[in-house]
Amino acid sequence: MIQLKLHYGPAFSSLMKKTIEDLKFDNEITMKALLEYFYHKYGEKFKELVWNKKNSNDFNDQLVIILNGNTYRDEQYLDTILKDGDDLSFLYVYFGG
Repeated sequence: MIQLKLHYGPAFSSLMKKTIEDLKFDNEITMKALLEYFYHKYGEKFKELVWNKKNSNDFNDQLVIILNGNTYRDEQYLDTILKDGDDLSFLYVYFGG
């Protein structure tokens, strides 16, 4: 069994109705499997937060996912295996003034 600590920034916390959560899974899972879990739980709105509207194979440009203090955007990111104790943050980067 693995336990993940998840932190949700404003766009995600509005959808998920919480800012922090511990999730338990029976086995290690990939980042892709975690995103699919959230999609099934929260529906199309979650998908809109994560994926680029013009190209559904790319992350939204404003999305930042931090895993254990590091951000990743490489091609293999979805294959990253999440392990017990991993700490993830789902954030949106906003610009403007």
